[in-house]
Amino acid sequence: MEAEILIEIKEAEKKADEIIERAKVEKEYIIKEAAAKSSKMLASAVEETFKLQEKKLADFKEKSKLVREEKVAESKTTIKQLKAKSEKNMPIAVDFVLKKFEETI
Repeated sequence: MEAEILIEIKEAEKKADEIIERAKVEKEYIIKEAAAKSSKMLASAVEETFKLQEKKLADFKEKSKLVREEKVAESKTTIKQLKAKSEKNMPIAVDFVLKKFEETI
């Protein structure tokens, strides 16, 4: 009877050791899976951040381009107006210079 009890104890210990070993393997698997998932999540977050930065940069470049084009158009208009004004005033300036020249002579 004592031998049977000892055999049962040994078998119970063996089963307990097997359960502990399976639990260790499962724990390692869970840890590896969690690490892999967190790495994927981090990589995804980094990728999304880069995409957002690229989009903001592209938007800024587009806005800058539009502002530049607007300023160039305004400058061209101003140049045309100044040119027209100078052409309009050219005869007056020529008359003024000729008059001053004649007065000097």
